[in-house]
Amino acid sequence: MSFNNDLINEIGTNFIEYAVAVNTDRSIPNATDGCKPVAKRILWGAFDDGFKSDKPHVKCANIVGQVMAKWHPHGDSSIYGALVRMSQNWVMRYPLIDFHGSNGNIDGDGPAAYRYTEARLSKLVEDGMLFGIKKDNVDFMDNYSETDLEPIELPAIFPNLLCNPNSGIGVAMACSWAPHNLKEVAQAIYDYMDDKEPMLPGPDFPTGGIVINKDDIPSIMKTGHGSVKIRGKHHIEKNNIVFTEIPYGIGTEDLMNQIGEACDNGEIIGVENIRNESNKKGFRLVIECEKNASIMTILNKLFAKTALQTTFSYNQVALVNKTPTELNLKDCIKIYIDYNKKCIVREVNFDIKKISERLHIIAGLVKALDIIDDIIAMIKASSSASDAKKTLQSKWGFSEEQAKAILDMKLSKLAKLEKEELIGEEKELNRQLLILKEIAENPLPELRKRLEVLVKKYGDDRRTELIQISTSKEEKEIEFVEPEKCVVVLTESGNIKRVPTSSFRTQRRNGKGVKTQDDITNMVLRTNTIDSLMIFTDKGKMYRLLVNDIPVGTNVSQGQSVKSLVNMEANESPAIIYSIYRDTDAKYVFFTTKNGVVKKTSLEEYINTKKKSGVSAITLREDDELVSVCLVKDEPMILLTKGGMGIKISSMEVGATSRTTIGVKGITMKEDDEVVVAIPVRHDTDQLAIFTSLGLAKKFKSDELPIQKKAGKGLICYKPTTTSGTVASAVLVSDEDNLLICGDKSGICISATEIPSLSRSSLGNQVIKGSNLLSVSKV
Repeated sequence: MSFNNDLINEIGTNFIEYAVAVNTDRSIPNATDGCKPVAKRILWGAFDDGFKSDKPHVKCANIVGQVMAKWHPHGDSSIYGALVRMSQNWVMRYPLIDFHGSNGNIDGDGPAAYRYTEARLSKLVEDGMLFGIKKDNVDFMDNYSETDLEPIELPAIFPNLLCNPNSGIGVAMACSWAPHNLKEVAQAIYDYMDDKEPMLPGPDFPTGGIVINKDDIPSIMKTGHGSVKIRGKHHIEKNNIVFTEIPYGIGTEDLMNQIGEACDNGEIIGVENIRNESNKKGFRLVIECEKNASIMTILNKLFAKTALQTTFSYNQVALVNKTPTELNLKDCIKIYIDYNKKCIVREVNFDIKKISERLHIIAGLVKALDIIDDIIAMIKASSSASDAKKTLQSKWGFSEEQAKAILDMKLSKLAKLEKEELIGEEKELNRQLLILKEIAENPLPELRKRLEVLVKKYGDDRRTELIQISTSKEEKEIEFVEPEKCVVVLTESGNIKRVPTSSFRTQRRNGKGVKTQDDITNMVLRTNTIDSLMIFTDKGKMYRLLVNDIPVGTNVSQGQSVKSLVNMEANESPAIIYSIYRDTDAKYVFFTTKNGVVKKTSLEEYINTKKKSGVSAITLREDDELVSVCLVKDEPMILLTKGGMGIKISSMEVGATSRTTIGVKGITMKEDDEVVVAIPVRHDTDQLAIFTSLGLAKKFKSDELPIQKKAGKGLICYKPTTTSGTVASAVLVSDEDNLLICGDKSGICISATEIPSLSRSSLGNQVIKGSNLLSVSKV
């Protein structure tokens, strides 16, 4: 038992040590310089060996071998992989290695072997991450073999932690740092220095792309975690979708395979071909679409089904005093400023020490020149240089360093001009000393100055576009719906179906038409699959349904019960249907009842409701029922009665009320009359086409009806007779319109030009025979 406990304790201790080593020595970057140990050692090793930006490139095998031998006791493949990554301009926002040869590509190909490729440090590293390292501005430690010293961290004026990407998976933790624009990071640092709240607009990926949720970025900057959604940047060329930028971290070949698989699986329909036309001029991925395909639908599916839209997660964990810590933007900037202030102070103290030593030597030389004859005589009389050195120290009070400098002085330095040069050098060094002491007391201005120089030299414009796409539930719902013009048919028994408009073939008037379903058609509505259908019931409630969710039918098919599509109560039946068009600019829903009551309610009250469970739409009196619902902005309304009376009123005269109100009188009628239709006048040039129950029709200009006050009697628009029947329906038409006329036995589709233009007092011509006319709709 004791052995088992000892074994468990030993394993536990070893695992903890392993976890700490992985997290602190491999996976998590340092908060000060933004480097993992392997990256730091590559940069330092190349610098220490002289592989600088002003020297020729050297074989990567040389760099890898030196780093592995002296600094990083791990495999050559991991070292070479890190070296290559720091050179890839589609991975690093600001590459740290200047590379010669194949370092891979965005298509997913790997780099050439390190015996073929060459590299050296980039100028940015020397100016921004190693500047002043020879002036003792950072601490050093023994390398793994205790044969040399390596820096614990690099003196990074360049804010590498925020400007370049970094990711790693440790034990029980991980990190993910997004790249940002140097100019924007610098501005955030300046704002912090000026006691303002620092903020970054968002990530700036080397591959560009579009971030579509920029409103989430402030929260990410304040917490250090969150995610951004990235889309590829595209444009449309004829029938092709051309992507010029793709999301960060996505390989072209993998992306093309994803698109191909989605097309093969039927998830994306309408793509003919995919071509990679990228070259030295830039990235170009062409997706050829079929001639009649919906480009927007394909595009939405590409974003949903492939990596053309991805998510990048922020998880800003870095080592702070060797402890993994989640950092927000303000934390990162504070660490950056505090660390660089310390580095600058150490660098300045190094320079102050050197200048002080030189001033001490100059003071000794100037003093020696004043008594140079005595000193020369003493040196000549001395038995050795060491005796002369001792005499200088004991007799004239020179320090050991001053005495050595005097003895090393050349005869040419005895000239009078040389003394003046020494005095001039002394003044200049004292001036420099004052400046350095000021910097040591307040290093912040110097830090700002150095960062400004770096930004001016290496700063560039933003590559990633930041936008906010707020997608509502309904927009998400229609994202993958193929837009198609269609007709929705509602029958008297409550069945519903949608039929493509292409199914309707126009005929001459006065024909028998074609047989529809066995059920009698109650209402026909022209709409689109991406629109919402409002279903109003005889109880005054409203239900909403996406048109695309209505089963597809034909002229003769039965359709499906509305109650199976929405949660309608058992004692109510559908009465009126109307469509909310996606591009509508309407503000109100306008209701008209059989008894001539009109009501106007804000459209928002119906859009912002639950879709299938229904809401109260209007309060109906017991002897009344809905006959018409439409969307209006400020258009006039024509109300037409069964007895042929018509009135045009201004919809603006009807005040907007809530959903549960009854409304006001729109037209005054005889006791035996009732309203059969209400139509908004959207175009003054349209003609009013009136249809009777026995299949007669005529049309006249709508401006023959002047606008009257609401609740008026109106004008005679039709005089019913026993042979013509009463008014059954009416629509406003232009010559380009086609009309679907539905009877109780058949339906016919005719052109509006087939309807004769007659006077208001005329009867009209026969448009359908053998059926009692029930409804008319544009198709």
